[in-house]
Amino acid sequence: MPATPPLTVADAATTLGVSERTVWRYLRSGRLHGETVGPAGAQRTMIDAEGVQAILATRGGGEELVALRAEVERLGDEVAGLRAERDQLRTALTSARAELSRLATKRGSRAGDLMLAGLSSLGRRGGRTAH
Repeated sequence: MPATPPLTVADAATTLGVSERTVWRYLRSGRLHGETVGPAGAQRTMIDAEGVQAILATRGGGEELVALRAEVERLGDEVAGLRAERDQLRTALTSARAELSRLATKRGSRAGDLMLAGLSSLGRRGGRTAH
């Protein structure tokens, strides 16, 4: 069975779902083992992949972490979609306000003024809750 190739600090951080700073703490404390290789100025610290896998195993397995990351990504996509929908609704509301204002000014219509006031209050209420 071939040995698993070592990981860079960045790769280990990504795999573990922690910051690179945390990986450096793990190295200093002995929780992870690594070796610095390369010439001065171009050195890299390579980390034992089995040590990274051992840390994942103590957390309940890497599969659970992968599933959680996938769920976070899905929720992020959903939030992005909702924000895009909100922005479209704001644009439509702005256009409707402008058109009502134009009609109210053109006709001097009391009904147009009332509709504009209603849309304005709707926009103010919606603006406080949509971020």
